Amino acid sequence: MNLDMFTKFNGRIGRQSWWIATFSIVVLSIILYFVLGAVFGTGMSMAMDPAKLSDPGFMENYMKMASWQGLIATVILFWPITATISQRLNDRDRPSWMKWLFWAPSILSSVLGVTGMAYTLTDIGGVQMPTPTTIGGVVSALVFVAGLWALIELGMLRGTDGANQHGPDPLNH
Repeated sequence: MNLDMFTKFNGRIGRQSWWIATFSIVVLSIILYFVLGAVFGTGMSMAMDPAKLSDPGFMENYMKMASWQGLIATVILFWPITATISQRLNDRDRPSWMKWLFWAPSILSSVLGVTGMAYTLTDIGGVQMPTPTTIGGVVSALVFVAGLWALIELGMLRGTDGANQHGPDPLNH
């Protein structure tokens, strides 16, 4: 595996390399989830403790900490994700600004989560449960659409045949 696909923004990578990079980043994000969950106290066992769920302040604090956990993971993974997106967009001969269309909803979702604007707490049988606000629901839908678009654009559609302005075809190089 060529580590340049995680660090460079120029050049091209094909679908297979993108899938390998994406799988690697997913594995790293799962590891980060557990590490940051231990640091922030946001592991699933904490969220499932019945005694804590009846505490009105617990869920609000839990959601804020989980949002910070997600934002920190995004910052840590930002460079390698953006590098792989950029190289794959280069292979498709797409404009470089398109990467921000994939990123914008996720970043907005993280910021809304940290500020508490993405969700509200609703009492359901004495348990405070997070429910999305209108803006949180809209941004979540945008995250889904951008993710689906990225999956199709980057992971399924073929790159341009032959050399393009970003370099030689990775399939023939």
